[in-house]
Amino acid sequence: MRIRTVVPRALAALPFCALAACSESTQVQTPVDAAPRSTLATLQCTATVATRTIACRPVTQSSTGGARALIFGGQGVYVRLATTDVGYDSTTQVLDGMVTVQNLMGQPIGAINDSTPHPDGTRVFFHSGPVVTSGTGTVTVQNPDSTDTFTASNQPYFRYPGVLPTEATSAAKEWRFNVPTTVGTFSFSLFVSSAVPHETALRAIDFDPRTLAVGGFHSCALNTAGSAFCWGANDDSQLGNGSAAPDSVPVAVGGGHTWRTITAGRFHTCGITTANQAFCWGDNQTGQLGDGGDADSATPVPVAGGLAWRQIEAGAAHTCGVTTDFAAFCWGDGAKGQLGTGAADTTNVPVVVAGGRAWATVSAATDHTCGVARGGAAYCWGDDAGGRLGNGAGGSTLSPSLVTGNHSWASVSAGETHACGVTSLGAGRCWGTGAAGQLGNGANDDAASPVLVSGGATWKRITAGRETTCGITTADAGFCWGFNNTGEIGDGGNVYSNAPVAVGGGLSWRWIVGGDYHTCGITTGGAARCWGYNEFGQIGDNTTTNNPDPTPVFGGITWAL
Repeated sequence: MRIRTVVPRALAALPFCALAACSESTQVQTPVDAAPRSTLATLQCTATVATRTIACRPVTQSSTGGARALIFGGQGVYVRLATTDVGYDSTTQVLDGMVTVQNLMGQPIGAINDSTPHPDGTRVFFHSGPVVTSGTGTVTVQNPDSTDTFTASNQPYFRYPGVLPTEATSAAKEWRFNVPTTVGTFSFSLFVSSAVPHETALRAIDFDPRTLAVGGFHSCALNTAGSAFCWGANDDSQLGNGSAAPDSVPVAVGGGHTWRTITAGRFHTCGITTANQAFCWGDNQTGQLGDGGDADSATPVPVAGGLAWRQIEAGAAHTCGVTTDFAAFCWGDGAKGQLGTGAADTTNVPVVVAGGRAWATVSAATDHTCGVARGGAAYCWGDDAGGRLGNGAGGSTLSPSLVTGNHSWASVSAGETHACGVTSLGAGRCWGTGAAGQLGNGANDDAASPVLVSGGATWKRITAGRETTCGITTADAGFCWGFNNTGEIGDGGNVYSNAPVAVGGGLSWRWIVGGDYHTCGITTGGAARCWGYNEFGQIGDNTTTNNPDPTPVFGGITWAL
């Protein structure tokens, strides 16, 4: 059964694959809780002359590059090398191919700033080799652009001049090797050096596991012991306590799991345990629990596939997540392309998001989804009504579409018909429907590209609810804006605002998350407060009375930060 009540409106350095296709599985594996960082990461490649192929695998090392250079790590993470027209001429004894470099970062590469080219451009260095590994003879790089002592020895490199914006691909450059006919295989390792405007961006991606979740008409949080509690509406069993009765105070989620993160959709809930297993519960009408069936569940059921998960987010009727090897999957309602698979299909098991990217986080809404790739670029997919994909009015899409602006993003959050994010420099930007002021830019217009949140604050995180948006500054101050008919902004009133308004109480916040018409937060001291619409007890204060002020959640539980 579904809740049909709707609140009435107010009465008014990367290594890569060279010369041959390399699998996207050759990503450098960063520890689950570690953000990407600037490292020297070599790619070990083995060339087989007879088959005209080169297979590469990453080998991460601990040393770092020079002051102006960022050394990328991970094919398909920060750049992608691709090769066409690989061939071998036994008469001239030359193996050659056309190699391109594609920028997968959320900022330009080969740039002093966002538009000025660096003199070195992007350089692909031969870190070691070529060395013959079967057969006899000596292999050399025939046509390098030059050599440079970038690390300990003088190394040949190929230079790709000019600025490469996000997703741009360089002009192809021919690489040639002198390879005697007596050589069967040879190996070499590569790394790439390229200046970027914001070298700190790679460390800015927000990998924090969310310990607070706000759904359509229910709320959940984790305590300091890793136990999950939920409160509010429960007619789809979204509280996960084995019943279908609502509750206006926190009730323990069943199953005896220890949780690392939790997320709430409109009528279902999901979480990841400390063993990196994903479970969901509640409504399963469109397969959003991901367990291979369509029956609702009053207690957590495992997401199918046996994958290890690092992040998960529940939307209205679909769910998406990122595995520990940084692959993105979605499941549930896909009628508008919100699963990102390249098709408008609905599925009850996880399906991989198209594009072969390495993902940091994903955020599921209603008819669209957004995510941040590990290189800091943001993408959205699904329905583009109102410009919610942020692709500059490029239209709806069944697979990830780049958010315009060439920004490097720390996080992105998808709301009902809009999305917001925080850039690596701490700027807040929103896009999509703006009729209720949810974009926070001082206007009530839609925006097909990211617009700056007004007020000049430096943001730590921003989360988009149904029509209300909230954020926390780097000073831990809480602000909300947008729809406020039942007090979801938390300023004690019910007047809409198209610019950030301080949440009442003068508290310091760790999390603030918005649902359909209510909002909750956890303070830096571990106390939970909620405000807004409360017909089903979703504020958790042991009443069903709406409240426009941040109100303590009943029970005196100390919540996980």
